[in-house]
Amino acid sequence: MRKTITWIYQSGDYTASAAARFEKGLTEKYSAVAEPRGFDFRVIGAAELIPSCLGKPVLRHRGEDLLAQRQCFIVGDKSLDPQALAAMRAVYRTIEASDSVLLNRAISGPDYLERDKLSLLQHAAKLGVPTASTIAVPFGRYAHLVLDEVEREIGPGPYIVKPRELTMGIGVLRVDSTQQLVSALDIVAQSGLPYIIQPYLPHTADMRVYVADGEVVTSLSKRPQPGGYISNISLGGTAEATRSTGRWSATAVPPRL
Repeated sequence: MRKTITWIYQSGDYTASAAARFEKGLTEKYSAVAEPRGFDFRVIGAAELIPSCLGKPVLRHRGEDLLAQRQCFIVGDKSLDPQALAAMRAVYRTIEASDSVLLNRAISGPDYLERDKLSLLQHAAKLGVPTASTIAVPFGRYAHLVLDEVEREIGPGPYIVKPRELTMGIGVLRVDSTQQLVSALDIVAQSGLPYIIQPYLPHTADMRVYVADGEVVTSLSKRPQPGGYISNISLGGTAEATRSTGRWSATAVPPRL
């Protein structure tokens, strides 16, 4: 199979006719350079992409995982829409977490792992840590494109719908059915924020593990109020710290993130 260079741009910033002209011109220009060197070249609008962490980074486009085989990508880093720009970051970081090659380094820096839940889970999955299936919601009017992916990879629910880059339990929804998910996506599409969808996992506590220089120094178990599902202390949850030491073991089974 020939290798492919895929240019991903924010198609939502263009009218349909302008996007078609842009893609045609870009394809003609770069195919002439790529093909003699054994590469195919294509242009894809980011609005139709669904980044996920499904035990590994997945980037779905019309049912196809673009990361199923190692390929080369160029990802734009500009958009007139803040939510669309956040969606571009998710695409960029999903490719970065895979074994494919980014030919541009526009949206980089390790600090994003602190705030970007999808990127954090992709990084953890790459290290062999079990993770919950996590699917990013396309921005704005494209949000409903995620429904088929959610049904296929997560199932009928219930789900947790949460902002990809916020903290403190802000904007987190429990959604019990596909019908409720459709309504939640209508709200998410207007929020201006990037969102992710995960399966709702019944539990007694969330565990946060603190590591310093390879040593597990302590852990914090956070519990929601009775009958609740959000364990953040700022929203009524409680926390209990546990002293714990020891190096990370590759054979140990870590908590699911």
